[in-house]
Amino acid sequence: MKTAAVVAALGLLLSGCAQSAGPSSPAGGSELAAQIVATELVVGAQQRVPIGILDHNTPVSDATVHVRSFLLKGTTGVVKGESDAPFKGAGLEGAGAYVAHLDLTSAGNWGLEITATRPNGGRLSQRLPFNVIDAPVVPAVGQPAPATRNPTVRDVSDVGTIDSGQPPNDMHQISIAAAIEQHRPALVVFASPAFCTSRTCGPEVKVIQGLEPAYRDRLAFIHVEIYRNYKPDPSKRQLAQAVLDWRLQTEPWIFLIDGKGVIKSRFEGPTASDEIQTAIDQLLR
Repeated sequence: MKTAAVVAALGLLLSGCAQSAGPSSPAGGSELAAQIVATELVVGAQQRVPIGILDHNTPVSDATVHVRSFLLKGTTGVVKGESDAPFKGAGLEGAGAYVAHLDLTSAGNWGLEITATRPNGGRLSQRLPFNVIDAPVVPAVGQPAPATRNPTVRDVSDVGTIDSGQPPNDMHQISIAAAIEQHRPALVVFASPAFCTSRTCGPEVKVIQGLEPAYRDRLAFIHVEIYRNYKPDPSKRQLAQAVLDWRLQTEPWIFLIDGKGVIKSRFEGPTASDEIQTAIDQLLR
């Protein structure tokens, strides 16, 4: 993995995305455009597909969104499913995404037809291409979690060297490897509050902190900073080893790991508190 390529990719979420198309025609005083706010979609049932809707390049949260998915074959597309995509932004301080859940039945080239309407009369009908892969780059649901020994408060004299948030949070008590060795279910959030190239990382960490009190006796909460060596000179920062171990190309990412060290859920990009809480409850049930 090339560091420069990874850093460049970190700016995709909400402010732009690798899987997007041009803006729609203006309607009702709006100029709406859609983006698929994910860089890796894999084969599987009910896959989470986050979508951004922008009006004059500004994200909006008040649209009604519906999607249809197509498996592309030559110049035609075979309809494979459809889903409403409600806005999910609880706890994210105005950020968030419209989330569809689709059955992505096979690897290959797909298309997404997105329709959206806003209360101000703005309308959108747009098709976006996306790719579905069999072999994920980022560790996926059902795979063993990489047993990373990310630094904890016991490894450093200044927690600010492993957490760029102001102030740092309390989710640096245990490493991913230690949680796996102790057979402790864990929630792991990869995010850089100070250096995130989208506006979602700080709010995402706060979302996780808001859930922590209700679950900390049953679940290890682990925050992994994206960078290291950013103090005292941020220009000299480098990607943390955990980010390389997990082969992450964007941030934030959230993973839920069971007591056997197997990944049970993963979320790329802005993820609302209700989405995470549902996944936690399923993990601990």
